Amino acid sequence: MKESILALCLGLLSSAIWAQTREENGLNVGQINVVQDYKPTLSDAVKINNNPTIKDSAPPIPNLKYSVINKLYTTDYKLEPITPAKMKGEPLQRISKNYAKLGFGNYYTSQVEAYIGSGRSKKMNYAFSGRHFSSAGKIKNYGYTGFAENVIKGYSSFFIPDHILNINGSYQNNSVHYYGYDRDSNNVKPDFTKSQNRQIYNLIDVNASLLQNTQNDEALHHEFNVGFYNFSDKFKNQENSFNLQAMLGKQIGKELYGGQLLFNYYGNQASPDSSEGAILTINPFVRTYGHNWHAQLGIKVAIETDEGKTHFLPDLSAKYNLIEDILSVYAELKGYSYRNSFKSLSSVNPFITPAVNFRTSTVKLDALVGLRGNIDQHLYFNVSGNYKIIDSLALYVHRPHLFDTLQSVFQVIYDNTKMARLYGELGYVTESKITVSSWLAYNQYTMEHELKAWQLPAIEAGLKGSYNLGDKILFGLDVFYVGPRYTRLAQLKQVTLGGPLFNILEEKIKGYVDASINAEYRYTKKLSAYIKLNNLVAKQYQIWSNYPSQRINGMLGVNYSF
Repeated sequence: MKESILALCLGLLSSAIWAQTREENGLNVGQINVVQDYKPTLSDAVKINNNPTIKDSAPPIPNLKYSVINKLYTTDYKLEPITPAKMKGEPLQRISKNYAKLGFGNYYTSQVEAYIGSGRSKKMNYAFSGRHFSSAGKIKNYGYTGFAENVIKGYSSFFIPDHILNINGSYQNNSVHYYGYDRDSNNVKPDFTKSQNRQIYNLIDVNASLLQNTQNDEALHHEFNVGFYNFSDKFKNQENSFNLQAMLGKQIGKELYGGQLLFNYYGNQASPDSSEGAILTINPFVRTYGHNWHAQLGIKVAIETDEGKTHFLPDLSAKYNLIEDILSVYAELKGYSYRNSFKSLSSVNPFITPAVNFRTSTVKLDALVGLRGNIDQHLYFNVSGNYKIIDSLALYVHRPHLFDTLQSVFQVIYDNTKMARLYGELGYVTESKITVSSWLAYNQYTMEHELKAWQLPAIEAGLKGSYNLGDKILFGLDVFYVGPRYTRLAQLKQVTLGGPLFNILEEKIKGYVDASINAEYRYTKKLSAYIKLNNLVAKQYQIWSNYPSQRINGMLGVNYSF
């Protein structure tokens, strides 16, 4: 207890001493009692707004009253005509009205051409031309192979109001020699003079047409053509033909309603198969078009007067642009009849017999579908498929040995056939320098009676190209291929009261390639020189069975314009 009182007294004494010490140091110290933590605060400032203000008051809208006094003021204004604008075109380039060509080559080949024209005119144009081309070459172990082609033509066009009247005429004199024969069946070379072995064809042809030269939808569209020819040969065979064509049509909106009338007359005289006949074809149609497409719907009624047949044939066609100016698809479904005349048959094969069997051929169906387009601005293509049904297709075959031991002439026979054809074309064109085009065709024939489509190839192909070097030197290339063909052989089987019977056999003719090149050097714009080489492969391929071609042949010549 005593210790506790003593400790308390010492504590009070220490506090009195510490307080006295502070007072002695001059500090006025008071007592501070801390209740909670200190939190400083800042009062918001008061902002005085000194911006000016505008007191806007809308003025009253006045009530205005006014009146209009009508008064006419007379004016005198004269219009002055405006002179129409004229575009000055470039001056017409001067053209040469006349042209001549002269050339010579091996095998005694010669070529002469001439052309005389009237030049530009707003009233009429006329022109005359003449051409001679001949060769007198020989082929070993064959007859004389010489031939000649001569033609004179005249053209004229008259420009009358809204129409063009064309009148044309020509005369042709062509000669060939029956130089081909079967060497395997003849050990002795035939001894024929040139005159005995020669065939001469003459043609006189005149045509006239009246064509509409305006684009007036209100007018009746019309076109007329008329023609006549006389065709004859050395053996007094003659053929006269007259043809007429008339077309009328009326445009109503997007449709053109029209019709065509075709009349063809043929008369053959002095032939063992002398005959005459005509084909009348009536062809109503409608043509229409739309965006990126156009089409024609029609029908043909063909009447054959000589055989008393009437055919109803389709006349349909259409084209659609899948991509404008780039890719298009087209299709046709047509039919037609045509006469196998002395003129048309001899133009295909000039070595036919003068005793010709004439007949009308009818294409009952000609279906075609294709695709054409441009890969780029220089490269283009065209592919198509074609199917035909043909009554009386003309074929060229040798007569049996019993009637023609030399096998040097062809007779014409006919057979019904179905033909399928695939065709493809690819080309490359530049503006002025290079042009290249190639094509390939595959043909398949299904004959009704004959074993083969005699003399007709299954495969054909071609390649053409040209190069222009500064419009000074021009080069050209022409290559074509003809695949294997078949010729008919008729061997005597037996002789009966009704006549001889023959076994029909086939013989294969090898395919061939023929390549030609040509070049022209233009010394001036009027004078140039040219060279041409044919059959560079130098192979005697058979044009027709037993008719070989000449080997490599060339020609040098000059061209002159004046």
